[in-house]
Amino acid sequence: MIQISYISVSAKPMSSEELLALLQKCLTNNARDGITGMLLYSNQTFLQALEGDDAVIDGLVSKIEKDPRHASIKFLHRRPIQSRQYSDWTMGFKRISDTELQHIDGLKNFGERDFNFQNLVQNDDVVEILMDHYRVASWDPLVRELDASDKVIKHLKKTLAHSRGSIDIACLVLESVVDAGRKSALTDEHLRLCDSALDSLRQA
Repeated sequence: MIQISYISVSAKPMSSEELLALLQKCLTNNARDGITGMLLYSNQTFLQALEGDDAVIDGLVSKIEKDPRHASIKFLHRRPIQSRQYSDWTMGFKRISDTELQHIDGLKNFGERDFNFQNLVQNDDVVEILMDHYRVASWDPLVRELDASDKVIKHLKKTLAHSRGSIDIACLVLESVVDAGRKSALTDEHLRLCDSALDSLRQA
């Protein structure tokens, strides 16, 4: 089993609807292929970690390198792992904001504007802090105090992580619907996305 991580610039800014479409595809494909990982996005910049069987991940890397949606891409590492670091996430997602960054230890004076390709590729320590922070649930201080080997706690952590992911995706759905409503461009696809988000939240 291996883990890879990379930073890339999207060829154009991505709307909430485009991010949703990307996430839905990732969630479906990753569940099918046994891939786990995390995706962070802001300022046309993606920071992503992926892990799974060697052949599956290497095949995905080949596709990523050829994907025209990436204007620039830098792979940070490809390393063997004994166990998954993102086992709670079929594809964790977070859109980076100043509000979120204020609560991350070790990122003093780092704002949303600093989450960009040029800055991240030159600051490995910042990348590690970001990935470590978002790999665990937002209520991490509580979870850290608990015995991770306890089966009940493992289940709780997984449930909390799933809930956070559902909320993040639901926010994207709402933003997409609001954007479409302002343009008088609501479609049946938006209603389908709302139904999907509601189902996800009910299961959280």
